[in-house]
Amino acid sequence: MSTETKLERPQSLTTTAKTHIREAIVAGEFSFGSQLSESVLANRLGVSKTPVREALLQLKHEGLVDVQPQSGTFVFQPTDDQVREICRFREVIETAALRFAVLRDSAALVRRLEETLTADDEVGAAGGSAAENAATHPQNHHDAAFHGAILDCSGNPYLQASYRLISDKINALRSRLDKDDTKTDLCHQTHSTIVALIRGGDIAEASKELSIHIRSTEESYIRASQCARGDAASHIVRQRRAGASTDRRAP
Repeated sequence: MSTETKLERPQSLTTTAKTHIREAIVAGEFSFGSQLSESVLANRLGVSKTPVREALLQLKHEGLVDVQPQSGTFVFQPTDDQVREICRFREVIETAALRFAVLRDSAALVRRLEETLTADDEVGAAGGSAAENAATHPQNHHDAAFHGAILDCSGNPYLQASYRLISDKINALRSRLDKDDTKTDLCHQTHSTIVALIRGGDIAEASKELSIHIRSTEESYIRASQCARGDAASHIVRQRRAGASTDRRAP
C-alpha cells in the first residue's frame, strides 16, 4: 500500500441521516408542513433516534424543518410572501454572480452553461418534461445545474455561501412544480438566450434576461407551494379521520 494512501473517514450517522432526510424533503417525498416522526425515520434509516434527532436540529438551523415544542417536528412550509422573498434574494445573488463570472472568465462561464444545455437536450430526447424528470431525479435537475454553474464560475465564496441559504428551498419548490406549467417549459429556451447574450458580450442584457427569468418563475413556485400545502392539509385531515374512526371502533 502506498504511503500516500489516505483512508476516507466514514460519515457519522447524524450526517447520513441528515443527507437522507434533506433529499426526501427536497424531492417532495415529505410534503410541506408534514410531521416528521423520529421513530419512523429511525426505523427507515436503520439507526437509533439520537442521530435522527440531531439531524433534524441541524436541518432546523438550515430552515428545512420547523421544531415546535410540545407539538413535534414538521417540514418547512413557505408562505407566498416567503417564496417571493426567496426569489428576490435569488435574483440579487445570481445577477451579481453572473457579473463576477464574466469578469473572471467569460469563456469558461459559457462552456459551463453550454454543458448544462447539452445535458438538458439529452433529457428532453429521453422523453418527459424537465419538471417531470426533476421530480424523479432532483439531483439531475438541469435548471438547478444551469443556475448553479453561474454561482460556481463567479469564484466568490461569499456569494456562493449566501446562495446555499436558499438552494435547498429552491430545489424543493422546483421538485413540486406542475409538469404542465408553461413557464417551466420555457426554461431551456431562456437559458439558451442568456448564453447567447454572454457569448456576444452583451452582459447588461444577459443580466436583465436572467432577472426576468427568475421573476417569471416566481408565480410558478408560489403555485407549487400552494398545491403542496393543500396536499399536506388533506393528508392531516385524512389522518385525523382515520384516528377518530379507530377510536370509535375500540372496545
